[in-house]
Amino acid sequence: MLWPATLGLLLTSTLASPLYSRQTSTLPAPGTRGPAPKSEWIAVYEAAKGAGKIPTFVSAKLSGAGNPYYPPGVDTGENGVCSWSAAACFGDDDISDAPDGMYGVSFDDGPLPSSPALYQFLQKQNQTATHFFIGTNIVNNPDVFRQALASNAHIGVHTWSHPYMTTLNDTQILGELGWTVQAIHDLSGGLIPKFWRPPYGDADNRVRAIAKEVFNLTLVGWNRDSDDWCLNESGGSSCGSYGPKSTDDLENELRSWVVGGASPGIIGLEHELTSKSVGGFVNTYAGLKQHGWDARCIPDLFNLSWYLNSATNGQPIKSGVSIGAGLSSFPPTSSSIFEPTSTTSSPSASLVLTSPVAAVESISQAVQHIASSATSYLAFSPFSVPLAFVLAAGLLA
Repeated sequence: MLWPATLGLLLTSTLASPLYSRQTSTLPAPGTRGPAPKSEWIAVYEAAKGAGKIPTFVSAKLSGAGNPYYPPGVDTGENGVCSWSAAACFGDDDISDAPDGMYGVSFDDGPLPSSPALYQFLQKQNQTATHFFIGTNIVNNPDVFRQALASNAHIGVHTWSHPYMTTLNDTQILGELGWTVQAIHDLSGGLIPKFWRPPYGDADNRVRAIAKEVFNLTLVGWNRDSDDWCLNESGGSSCGSYGPKSTDDLENELRSWVVGGASPGIIGLEHELTSKSVGGFVNTYAGLKQHGWDARCIPDLFNLSWYLNSATNGQPIKSGVSIGAGLSSFPPTSSSIFEPTSTTSSPSASLVLTSPVAAVESISQAVQHIASSATSYLAFSPFSVPLAFVLAAGLLA
């Protein structure tokens, strides 16, 4: 896939967010690329690295066209670094296909001023969806984040500043993931995400290992790409020769997904960037249902818990679970409410429940942990005027 060369995150505001004002001593400034991680995350990383669980790969670089590339001689395929950007390579535990007949509903890049219309529609339809949130957008739009949570949105991680992750060093990767997890935790009353989607899908086995070994995050990709980010609010396209040129083009693309074969199931790449991208999903949802697709948020496709420390929104939050505590802090067991008792997955699904993905479902043996202070953020009054959020052409997936 061709991605634009420009990556920009432009934030304008005349009023600081309550979350950021309260958390300036800990949360990074909005838009910071590869923010410095907490010392405890570094300690877990170093232990995993020392145990040989995190490979030592050279970081990718960005070409003039804005595409990640590796030095000559680097095997980018499954026997090497397994780069999605360079070789369309998925890791062993990545989720990319839904089970047969099922449709994984997911959206990237929120929370934004364009998001509430989507949340309201999903709630009215009693439809769950996974929203991969950017940490900077959470900090800048905490009122919209709360609306997502109140509408029963499943929330995942989409990094702090939306970079190409393979171009970062290990410490920067820790910061991008950890601070987004922290922001979600702080504003949700303590929920700890367990799923993430890399911006542009850009990951290799080094990035995957850091996400899994330190934060217990499972990577979610896609097998259908709407390119809905191409459409701007005026109805024109930002994508030149590819992608939809109009709302009709976008809706025709989305409709084409659901009239084909049902194996494998669909995990689509869609966005809550603009009213146009949101409208594409809203205007084609009825057809999705009419064609018999079983639409769910990502974890519900596989009968998995939504978070590392809670089955779903509104359920009890399990104590003894810390951010960045490492994969080893989740011993396998068969007696946890966070472990699926059955699965709807089929042979076509790329998630295998006998992998470490299943192992992290179990946290019943964790020790008591104090994390109640984060609940106070739910009491914040949202700032009165949403911050303006303008995206340059590169902030896409």
